Amino acid sequence: MKPLLSIVIPTKNRYETLMLVINYLLQNIPSNDLEIVIQDNSDSNNHFLNYLSKIKDRRLKYFYNPDSLSVIENSDLSIKNSTGEYVSFIGDDDSVMPYLVDLTIWMKKNNYAILKANKPVYNWKGQKKSYLSNDDSGSLILKKFNYKIKHRSTREGIKHTLKKGGTSMAKLPCLYHGIVKRQLLNLIYIKSNTYFPGPSPDMSNGIAISLFSDSFIYVDFPVFISGKSSKSTGGQGILHKHVSKIDEVKHLPVNTSKKWSEKIPKYWTGPTIWAESTIKALESLEKFDYIDKFRYSYLYAAIYVFNFKNRNEIFDNFKKNIFGFYFFIDIINIFFFRLKHFINNRLLISDISHISQVETLENAMEILNKMVDLKKLPN
Repeated sequence: MKPLLSIVIPTKNRYETLMLVINYLLQNIPSNDLEIVIQDNSDSNNHFLNYLSKIKDRRLKYFYNPDSLSVIENSDLSIKNSTGEYVSFIGDDDSVMPYLVDLTIWMKKNNYAILKANKPVYNWKGQKKSYLSNDDSGSLILKKFNYKIKHRSTREGIKHTLKKGGTSMAKLPCLYHGIVKRQLLNLIYIKSNTYFPGPSPDMSNGIAISLFSDSFIYVDFPVFISGKSSKSTGGQGILHKHVSKIDEVKHLPVNTSKKWSEKIPKYWTGPTIWAESTIKALESLEKFDYIDKFRYSYLYAAIYVFNFKNRNEIFDNFKKNIFGFYFFIDIINIFFFRLKHFINNRLLISDISHISQVETLENAMEILNKMVDLKKLPN
């Protein structure tokens, strides 16, 4: 009998966090309606096989491929090797709340195909909180939640992402840190021969599922916990370490550099890889009218603000003029947004709280579990 929900975890060379994540999931989600699929592309898995030999839980399914795979290929395999009616994608340093399966049962009962949620962030021990911080202790970052359930438009989500030059997923749904019905994912695969039609799995899938559905459900309480560890893409992003020429980034799909959009600087940074993934997903699914609404000026402004130290390197040999009227308008908008955020934090009027010295992921989950009132969750 197939499970209701598959949690898929593509991984490569990060067993130190992956094993802790698996331990938590197996110990805290007892449901038989769940399977956990590990899709491993590590250089060697000998050490991990020894760990697996001690686990007798049949819900854990392990697949190893030693070939040189892109992050997209490994992510595709994780879904192909899963069997659940619904799928949830997390990283090997992330986690989920214990009521994830119960929430999926609620989705099925109400015929919801896509779910997104309030998402706390946990910085693993040794991971800086921000680019400017010297604090290496673990921290839990949590936005206040009110248990409301909201129906959101996927078209509005796409418009927001285009307006932000492909740099924001704030209003998009996504399989990564979300729950999506497999039937919807299959429609994407049939059309584009991948579940992730772009070089970045999160953004490309977010755009894709938005094009195959009119709406999604947003629940305002913690469901997924985004982990940031020193070896992860997210962790490196906080430290502004992931700035490289596209040709030098080995985990990207073949021909990424060759097919790169001419209006996007050919450098791997947070803004550029999301922007390119937005464009490629729209091209793959033949939604060219959306591309005309892409605000490149905002992308260039975001690069200048968030990658200021590397701006000359990123725009070196870039043949497009970036210094237009809207570029300076967007620079001002981003500056005032960051200033407002800084002032609110200083005045302690922000709706985001920081809990310091959280030693482990398990400790972070214990804190969140105590904060959530289970009686207020949908049933």
